[in-house]
Amino acid sequence: MSTTSLKLDDYKNDFATGYGAFIAKYNIEPRQIEKDLRYEKIADVTRIERLDNEFFFFKDDKLIVIYISNESLTTKVWAEFSNTSFAITPEKTVRSRAGKKSNQVIFASEEIAASITKDEVDFIEIFRPCTVEEYITNIYNEVPAFIR
Repeated sequence: MSTTSLKLDDYKNDFATGYGAFIAKYNIEPRQIEKDLRYEKIADVTRIERLDNEFFFFKDDKLIVIYISNESLTTKVWAEFSNTSFAITPEKTVRSRAGKKSNQVIFASEEIAASITKDEVDFIEIFRPCTVEEYITNIYNEVPAFIR
């Protein structure tokens, strides 16, 4: 599968793939893997970088969250999501770690969150199905106030 043809559903379908199968499916090399890391509130994860700034975080053989900050990918995935009826109102908006003028919009029931600055997407997170409360409790790390 070409990485340029990936769609939001392709990313979501990766959550059904275990760690070993993911490695085989995408021909992941050892240099693309880092173990014993942390992603936001999730400790002891293994991170796989598939493309430039496209990271897949696994814990206990399960894909937990996908983090994308590659501009062309975030633009494409966000445009696809924005064209759905689900994208009208976020379930919650919080501060983003991307910067003082950025907001992170959470659509937990649609398994996606994005950091937005004006009309630009800083990063996208795609995650397992959960409620907004579960996302805030288990993934999101509250951002302290930005100080000049």
